[in-house]
Amino acid sequence: MLQRIIRQVEGGVYRPTIDRVFRLEDIVAAHEYMESNQAAGKLVVLP
Repeated sequence: MLQRIIRQVEGGVYRPTIDRVFRLEDIVAAHEYMESNQAAGKLVVLP
């Protein structure tokens, strides 16, 4: 199932909605934002 979703994302069939991108050093802010239920899409944390 996961591989199918990955193929769909790669093929442009499925386009996830990304709300915000955080750096790893901002993980606390990312977690607080997630818990506040303000996100209108996915949150991404970059290493």
